[in-house]
Amino acid sequence: MKLSSIAILGIFALSFAALTGCQTTGGRVDLDRKTQSSAIGPEDVRETVNQMVHEMLDNPDFFEEYVAKRPVLDIEDFKNRSSMHLDMKSITDSIRMQLLRSRKFKFLDKTTVKTDIEYSEGAAAVNADPEKVVKMGKQSATQMYMYGSLSEMRSQINGVTDRYYKFTLNVKDLATGEIAWSDEKEIRKIEKKTLLGL
Repeated sequence: MKLSSIAILGIFALSFAALTGCQTTGGRVDLDRKTQSSAIGPEDVRETVNQMVHEMLDNPDFFEEYVAKRPVLDIEDFKNRSSMHLDMKSITDSIRMQLLRSRKFKFLDKTTVKTDIEYSEGAAAVNADPEKVVKMGKQSATQMYMYGSLSEMRSQINGVTDRYYKFTLNVKDLATGEIAWSDEKEIRKIEKKTLLGL
């Protein structure tokens, strides 16, 4: 029995659909960068947090009240409360570098505390001019503290996965215990599973 060209094409199309199964399409709703799924990536986190930091630095009220005298700021590694595996320390370090370059804050280097003590009061200072030896107890102290988190909410209806990611940043004045600045931003991502071609 001979098959017509239309029948052959129909069989081929059905076979192809059966082999390929479902296709996943995705996209980001609130930003221009296109994505292939509802997952969030490091670039999403970095872009959003950077935007929040720039808005903080451009806030005239915050600058006038807290930043005019270049306070010493410490930053806690941002908390990841989402289901995504992200290097939050790297993102925190990037934010610290931006703030340092802005020249609006000062930062302490806590990684060399032991070495500082050795050079100021230890063997390295024995043969030094007593008038020039650095005295301990005069180092700056943290005055402000930044901390933040990434959280996630997810829903799935009729094959559509809808995810909301929320970034929260806070800056605390350690002298008063007050929150000097706070902001949050959301990213919404959707992922829809459809049959190929639909």
